Amino acid sequence: MTMKHFRRLTFLLSFIFILTVGGVAAMAANNGPCEDEEWSFAYVEFYNPDNNEAIYVYSFRTPQAGTTTSAKGAVYDKSTNTLTLTNCNLPDYRVVTNMMGDDFKIKLVGTSHVSALYAWGDGYGGSVEIVGDGKLYVNEKQKSTDAIVLQPEGTRSYFKISGNAEVHAFAGKTDGNLVLAMNTTVADCFAVNGLTGLQKTQATRMNYEQIQSIEIDLSGEGDICQVYKKADDKKLYTVTEGVRTEYNPDGTIKAENVRIYTEYELMPIPGNDGKYYMHELKTTEGTFNAEECGYTDTQESVAGYSLRSSSPAYVYIEEKTGDKCVFLYNSIDNNYKDYAYFKYDIAGVLGDVTDKYGNVSSYYMVEKSEDNVSFTRDQYYSNEYMLSQGYKVSGELEYIQNTYVVYSNAASGVLTAKTTVCKHATKVNTVTTKATMSKAGVITTTCRSCGKKLSTSRISKVSTIKLNAASYVYNGKVRTPAVTVKDAAGNILTKNKDYKATYSAGRKNVGKYSVKVTLCGNKYKDSKTMYFTINPKGTTIAATASGKGSMTVRWNKQMTQTTGYQLQYCANKNFRSGTKVKTVSKNKTIRTSVKKLASRKTYYVRVRTYKTVKINGKSVTFYSAWSKAKSVKVK
Repeated sequence: MTMKHFRRLTFLLSFIFILTVGGVAAMAANNGPCEDEEWSFAYVEFYNPDNNEAIYVYSFRTPQAGTTTSAKGAVYDKSTNTLTLTNCNLPDYRVVTNMMGDDFKIKLVGTSHVSALYAWGDGYGGSVEIVGDGKLYVNEKQKSTDAIVLQPEGTRSYFKISGNAEVHAFAGKTDGNLVLAMNTTVADCFAVNGLTGLQKTQATRMNYEQIQSIEIDLSGEGDICQVYKKADDKKLYTVTEGVRTEYNPDGTIKAENVRIYTEYELMPIPGNDGKYYMHELKTTEGTFNAEECGYTDTQESVAGYSLRSSSPAYVYIEEKTGDKCVFLYNSIDNNYKDYAYFKYDIAGVLGDVTDKYGNVSSYYMVEKSEDNVSFTRDQYYSNEYMLSQGYKVSGELEYIQNTYVVYSNAASGVLTAKTTVCKHATKVNTVTTKATMSKAGVITTTCRSCGKKLSTSRISKVSTIKLNAASYVYNGKVRTPAVTVKDAAGNILTKNKDYKATYSAGRKNVGKYSVKVTLCGNKYKDSKTMYFTINPKGTTIAATASGKGSMTVRWNKQMTQTTGYQLQYCANKNFRSGTKVKTVSKNKTIRTSVKKLASRKTYYVRVRTYKTVKINGKSVTFYSAWSKAKSVKVK
């Protein structure tokens, strides 16, 4: 479990360091402690920083071995999500909560003493309401820097008092705060009376550039991967099958030879045509059935390669060259005892990967740098040292819209219930769900003062994304088809605000090119890739001649961006039946003869150009339009 009580919160740090969740959109209220098996770390603890003792009165995860689970005068009731303090005298212990929801309460009976109160939201909820008729003294010894601290972490957290409860709070002796809320979207998050000197500043954060670095093992010839496709996207997939042994918790064998199959996305490896990185998606028990899993077998195979290592990494800029790189923590000389941060060059982009929560990560292929630069752990974590070596972390400081640091550095205060009724004078619209191509989004309107949810409205889903042209004729110029994006209500979205269009390189010669439209901004998220073609310029028939049972056709030469020509002839002037084609594979050739024709019969003939190009290692042929047909009566 990550022990958040080790983070020392000071007024200075509140302006210099901003947690990465600072920019997370405010979440809906969640009541009761979070008990999600996958990511919950909900707990209520008493923590003594002097001896590092932790007393958990509630923990969703099993506390560490030897940890005390009861504190005198403190009882937690999960059914009401209430911690009751009855003459609880723990003046050297902080009350620390994490992911306890928006209805967590501390009930005061008699007089209790603690050194601080910290509440963490952790993307779920971290509000605190003080109830009861007793008194709580917080930080009366002034050993903690801050008395009452809210860390919303992407939630709308509050501190409020109800009934006759009283909180006697004291700021730390040096640069301390009576109350402190970091990165809150609720300006009036301390809903109490008796609080003086309350201030609000706009929160900032260092927006670091971060990628998912993938080091690929390109040794050998790779695995032979059968290629599959899905009807709803353009990606390539492969599947491996095998067996595994399953074990019981006591280590005994539960089952042997359990059939499994693992699905992978095949991502083209930059600079390695025909080679693909096998990005593992999921493993399932059973026998693989392509049709049931939504796959279509392409009857093709490619070389697939596995990763050597994968980890998120901050991007650095080498000041000497301006190149970007990352540093990965690896063993020195493969002894797996001593480690260092080694420099890796960014070789190219593999693609974007969306996890099951809808989060998109950019995957990049990295390769160990030939200059063999490395740093110790202490050196790497020292920004000053990295700068002295010519490496600057890529990122910029930015202000977080509608997010604040709220604090009071008053020396002390007696905090009681706030009796005023909020009139919801100032409203805040927050996009709580972004619209996609399949689902509408949601805008939630809340009161800026009290945080109450007032109403919701819809963001129409994106229903149309199209190009103004699907094909062009080669003219020697770069082709850039315009993009039209509309929502379900018929409104046209704004380029570079609501969406961005990324065009593949080139787009001049004959071939097939992609346009990726990425929905972005405050209201939209999704992407769609479309394609257009540039076809060769056509030609015309210059002359025809009739022979005995044959005919000769001559056309105008068209050598630019062509491979050859196709001649189509038929006794039907509409070319609907009995059509035959003759291919001329050299673009310098301008005539050909057709023999074995029926004498005294009229044939119709037309010609077009074609060009064959390589796309992803495969030959693809593009054709011009047919020329105007000519009639020839065979002798």
